[in-house]
Amino acid sequence: MNIIIFGPPLAGKGTQSKKIIENFGLTHLSTGDVLRTEKTKNTDLGKKAEEYSKEGLLVPDELVMKIVESFYTQNKGNGLLFDGYPRNIDQAKHLLDFLKADNNKIDSIIYLKVPKNILLERAEKRAIEENRKDDADSNTVITRINEFSSFTIPAIEYIKETGINTVEIDGTQTREEIFQLIIQNLKK
Repeated sequence: MNIIIFGPPLAGKGTQSKKIIENFGLTHLSTGDVLRTEKTKNTDLGKKAEEYSKEGLLVPDELVMKIVESFYTQNKGNGLLFDGYPRNIDQAKHLLDFLKADNNKIDSIIYLKVPKNILLERAEKRAIEENRKDDADSNTVITRINEFSSFTIPAIEYIKETGINTVEIDGTQTREEIFQLIIQNLKK
């Protein structure tokens, strides 16, 4: 089983990802984690990614896609949970195409929907409780939310249009209520 979990920053993807992985035995694919691992291993892809990071630039789609493909190839046995990937339509097309070329597919999409005002409240709380500097600046948080809206929502729509089961969940519910809805929909 291959699943994508989407949601804006602070929607609870990380929390729900942990529970999904534990309950369904999937391998977690977070592009941020994979990029850090590639850099630590000093692989060719990691070195290229590091060049962009040093300059404060986002790693280009082509490089992120290669890193995701590499991770997939090494970990495809148990199924994957794609956490926040793909982030745009080009990445979505690439993901669906390379899975299809491997006689594989995305089985379900989980989309945690949370209003902007709630996300900002969560950012403020997390900034204090976890000392997260990136969440302390509301302008930074708003930029991240807007990027999600501008780039990732169209990717979600693109994938939905291919007929993949998409579960939209109200992310303002309790963690347990959200997880129960995820389980109900994944076990269908």
